[in-house]
Amino acid sequence: SWPAAQDEAPAMPARAPTGSAPPAAAEALQPGIVMKPGAPVPQREPTPEPVVPAAPATAATAPAATDGAVIADAEDWLQRVASCKLGGLSGPALQLATNTAFVSHANGVLTLALDPGFEYLRSERSVNALAEALAGQLGGAPKIVIQTGPAPAETLHQRLDRERGSRQAAAEETFLNDPTVRRLVEQHGARVVPDSIRPVDEN
Repeated sequence: SWPAAQDEAPAMPARAPTGSAPPAAAEALQPGIVMKPGAPVPQREPTPEPVVPAAPATAATAPAATDGAVIADAEDWLQRVASCKLGGLSGPALQLATNTAFVSHANGVLTLALDPGFEYLRSERSVNALAEALAGQLGGAPKIVIQTGPAPAETLHQRLDRERGSRQAAAEETFLNDPTVRRLVEQHGARVVPDSIRPVDEN
């Protein structure tokens, strides 16, 4: 007998599709990073600019300390004592200053001479007050050394007395030589009262 005819033809192998793949498929086939829809696009970090090192700061230089002032001589001392009086120095400290004579001033040590008759004016408190009064003028309080003995130079008290006497003598001479005063004395027997004449700047 004849073999039975096969109802189905043998299956043909499937052919690969020809032509280019759809755009979506082609994009999927490319290697690389696949971005998801809606994902943020990474931003490229900017290249940092080169940093120029700052110049080192210069330390502030403190002003050089200057040496304190030095009392040059006896005349300078009298002027400084007068300045202390104007600056508020008073009482026993002022009396001590006006009755001391200048001897020397070096290395921060001020040496003064005090007549024995004014020894009672010397006290630690008065000496310290005088040193503090001089500090503003000299740039620092000096160490004061007082020697008891004859004054080698004129003190401020002596200077003021001498100048006061000179002004008094000049005032008396001017008054007695006034023509009106002379006429009263000579013609009318007028008499000038002692110590009644005073310089104009003391009236």
